[in-house]
Amino acid sequence: MVNLKSLIIVFFGFLGLSVYSKVDAHNGRLASDGCHNQKATGERHCHDNPASESKKKIIKKTNKINNDVVVIDSCYDGDTCKTTSGEKIRLACIDTPELRGPRADLEPAKAARDFLNSYVAGEEVSIRRITKDRYERTVAELAKDGLNIQKLMVSKGYAKIYKKYADPCPWASNFSGNISADVESSPIENSLSCPNFVLAGGKKYCI
Repeated sequence: MVNLKSLIIVFFGFLGLSVYSKVDAHNGRLASDGCHNQKATGERHCHDNPASESKKKIIKKTNKINNDVVVIDSCYDGDTCKTTSGEKIRLACIDTPELRGPRADLEPAKAARDFLNSYVAGEEVSIRRITKDRYERTVAELAKDGLNIQKLMVSKGYAKIYKKYADPCPWASNFSGNISADVESSPIENSLSCPNFVLAGGKKYCI
């Protein structure tokens, strides 16, 4: 019985010493970040403390269609331009003759490019961003002074409506090709006897 009492006393003695050591090590004094130095080891020890957690900035991603204003640097062809900030833009819902590749048609392709450059290069235009294509270009509609540039390209015969990808442009489903009421043009430029044509070197090319 005596030995049992002795063991109990020794056990509680060690237990009390352990608790005392922990209290002494913490000493109730924590830095503002919830940390303290352990006396026994000299190591820095931190407790769970909201103040010690770094605040994370939450960035919300959105696929919202944007309406903005950009300045066009130049246009590579009749349906691809680049802004002064380096953004590459594929004009939505229209298609123009190719400058390169197996489907290249140089005369009308150059005419479409030159017309587009004459109208928007160096100019501030409104942009309605729709999506990105597989080449990471921004697919968008452009407008200058309230005039839709895609509609202008089609009305002048420099472009066709790209029916396969025309859904993002509501106007494309029933556009007659005539915007003479929206833009002033010379009689030859406004001729629609050939619904899709380009003017190059004083000649008219049907496309």
